[in-house]
Amino acid sequence: MNKTQHEALLSAIKTNKNLFETYKQIYKYAYILSDGIFKVVFAQGKNHTLLISLLNAMLNLQGGKAIKEVTLEMQEFPGIFNKKTCILDIIGTTNANEKVLVEIQQKGDVFFRDRLEYYMARVIENQVHKSEKYELPPIYFLGLLDFEMFPEEPTKYIHHVDEMCNGRKFFPKIQKVLVEIDKFFELENAGVTAGDATDAAQWLRAIKSIVKEEAMPEMLIDNPIFLQLQNDMKLCNFEEELFNVEADNMTDLKFEHECGVAEGKAEGRAIGKAEGFAEGRKSIAQKLIVKNFPLKEIAEITELTEEEILAIKSGQL
Repeated sequence: MNKTQHEALLSAIKTNKNLFETYKQIYKYAYILSDGIFKVVFAQGKNHTLLISLLNAMLNLQGGKAIKEVTLEMQEFPGIFNKKTCILDIIGTTNANEKVLVEIQQKGDVFFRDRLEYYMARVIENQVHKSEKYELPPIYFLGLLDFEMFPEEPTKYIHHVDEMCNGRKFFPKIQKVLVEIDKFFELENAGVTAGDATDAAQWLRAIKSIVKEEAMPEMLIDNPIFLQLQNDMKLCNFEEELFNVEADNMTDLKFEHECGVAEGKAEGRAIGKAEGFAEGRKSIAQKLIVKNFPLKEIAEITELTEEEILAIKSGQL
């Protein structure tokens, strides 16, 4: 399930919560880059095997630098008086006393860079207390982006963002890594990344197979990490309540909080959301047509007219 399909699912069950069971017949996997889904899969359990593997791959930590254990912590630093709170998807400490921060970003945001710096600053602020010396632990920030942030670098999908001075890292203890997931999908489809055998590329291929509901690449089939990922991401494993909560949070206020869009762009935002839901309904209708669902039932699930469904079936829409 991709982002558009996930949003269509939330839109549908907000109107009729009983439709969740029908969606389980349409899609095999949940949308991995939903905040709620990501936390359930990667932040629960004792060993955090998937999270450790993902972090090591995306941060390129190998050998003695590889993360072996991670302890997850409070995921919100409260605001003080009129300050904003600091909410990240995952905050943890590794066995080497390094801080790891993970943030999922589904949509492009003009203030995403500002929010990234604010989150980092709040986390850093909490590392040194009174009577302690100013010695910060290494801090890793991993941003998983479901949009293109660096169009000026069309063939690069992992970006290490550093503060530089005279060609050298000014403060190497802080490392920010931003991963353009959808860009990797496009590069993979075009064959550009065919020779990329890095752990990061393997992870993104596994994520692609789940988002696109494709067969897992042959090179990954016997990998126990990706087999676990596939199993944990099955839509049938998730409670309906998780999606009900996400559907209830689908408000303009929530959207502004996540996207930081000015009020003057409200009309464009509404149009964009409507177009996304329309594309999601069309995708769902196509899947239901293939499964030979009755016309009236497809109309009820997708909120499309029977004429629109017939047009989709004939390839005219």
